[in-house]
Amino acid sequence: MSRPATSGELQIARQLCPDLSWEDAAVNEGGQFHKVVIGNPQAVIRMARTPAATEQMPRTVELLSLLESQLNYQIPVAVSEILHVDGLSSVAMSFIPGSAHEPHYGDPKVLGQLVKELAEVPLEQISAHLAKPFSFRGEWTQARQQQCFDALPEELRAPATALWDQLDILAQVPAGLVHGDLAGHNMHWIDEKLIGILDWDLAAAWDPALNTAYLSLWHGLEMVDLIAPNSEEAHRAKIWLGLMSLERLSDTLSRSDNPKMGKLMRKIGPRILTAAQSING
Repeated sequence: MSRPATSGELQIARQLCPDLSWEDAAVNEGGQFHKVVIGNPQAVIRMARTPAATEQMPRTVELLSLLESQLNYQIPVAVSEILHVDGLSSVAMSFIPGSAHEPHYGDPKVLGQLVKELAEVPLEQISAHLAKPFSFRGEWTQARQQQCFDALPEELRAPATALWDQLDILAQVPAGLVHGDLAGHNMHWIDEKLIGILDWDLAAAWDPALNTAYLSLWHGLEMVDLIAPNSEEAHRAKIWLGLMSLERLSDTLSRSDNPKMGKLMRKIGPRILTAAQSING
């Protein structure tokens, strides 16, 4: 979703990039941690929404600078210093052309190549600038698991428990670079060619199978075996897909806007069952 930029947002954009035109700038409100001012094909302005996002911005800016030379895709990098206004930070980032891929399909060769290249990025140089695993919603505490368990219908409780029991095993997998949200508008395409990857705030040293899981959520769950580099990683990706469904349930239970639980269960229930069945499959 987008809207016209306010006078305050335009003032920040002009302060960061005074030589660029911001006359018809619009603001993309889709991000949870940031909003983005878009007005020209040279730069965008990334604005933190919260003090927590402000605190994380220097880490992310440095991470992107280090990643730029590690991947064969365009990565947005800072083209200005970080500016602080009213306790929140903003920074100008390089513009990445393209748009989101249509959902529910994709070229498994292209997606598989992305998974391979992410796995090949050395972690030593970037590890200090990565987020922690489970940064988005937090780790699976006993309290969170119990809340979800109580909300699940009887037929999903044992499968969910089996998935949670896999967390300790998944934690032992050698870590690779995991983007954290490989879907939708975070990946820019032109004519079926992957041009660039945005929004690395949640990038972490984690189970590489998560990259396959994230991609399949957008491009098609049936593509897991085609995207993953091997059967073992495909197996873990399927388990992660079940855990992601439980994450979505946990997130929904924390809301106060009367979410439609029946509709959610109809969507995530089959995914939880499929993931649990794959544990010993």
